[in-house]
Amino acid sequence: MQDGKVIEQSITKTIRQLTNHMNWRPPFIRELREHADDVGILAATKEILQRNNITVRSSGNADVVGQHQGGRLFVGNHNKQFEFVALMDFLSRFGNACMVHIVKFYVERQVGWALGQPAQDIVLPVYPRLLASDRRNKLNAELGSRMLFHGSLRTLEESNRLNEATLRLAADKLSGGGIVNIFPCGSIVNNMTQPWRPGVGRMISLLSDEVHDNVLVVPYQADNINRARLLAAVAMQGRGPFGRPQTIDLRFGEPLTVAEVIRRVSEPSRGDPSAITDVLRRQYCESFAQTDGR
Repeated sequence: MQDGKVIEQSITKTIRQLTNHMNWRPPFIRELREHADDVGILAATKEILQRNNITVRSSGNADVVGQHQGGRLFVGNHNKQFEFVALMDFLSRFGNACMVHIVKFYVERQVGWALGQPAQDIVLPVYPRLLASDRRNKLNAELGSRMLFHGSLRTLEESNRLNEATLRLAADKLSGGGIVNIFPCGSIVNNMTQPWRPGVGRMISLLSDEVHDNVLVVPYQADNINRARLLAAVAMQGRGPFGRPQTIDLRFGEPLTVAEVIRRVSEPSRGDPSAITDVLRRQYCESFAQTDGR
């Protein structure tokens, strides 16, 4: 048992050293990083997609969503991994220059390494319970991340405190008319079939009554995302066989104000994050049930 722990620590130390000292980045990453320094990460994303023949085609309630003047909370599917790229492209067309994505803490580090401060500024970290340093059962879906980021893990108590701070900051941004994106299952899975985490409901419960009519909750899905082809097109700058046009479909479901969401929660449970999350999940599933064949 002790030998296994020593091996794990050795692997973690080696990976951390490689991550900390590896200065090389692919040319397209360097270009995106430099461009983002000038125009912001949303505009840089849109322009690079356009240059490489990648089109984001929006449908559903796109105009209502794009033109809303208050805060917007996007609740998205994350089974294709790059849904956020389509969302950033869409928002930049309406003149939006900034937004925040709620991500696992190690994604924040990866984004910072690859794209620098402009991209790091648009992510807010959360600490999954599965990765708590004092968790007894460590043989779960996050075991690989536990080994890779061993030095950054937090206790369950610390994780809860840090997550609460992130959700409060996200709620503050929504209250001020900002844009927040969250993947409510917390992993790369299908929102239609997997349970949701209560964090999205907690974020809504933190909003004051005064902004309930101004904050819009927007379910969305992005389809036709081929990760390998998307990355190849950007890396090769649209040349050769990777230069063929690609279209990502971005669909918006029924948007609801927070006031409408709260009204759908049974009165005794209106302050319960899990009850609010259940309403959002039903809203999401109803929005996309027909197109998903359910």
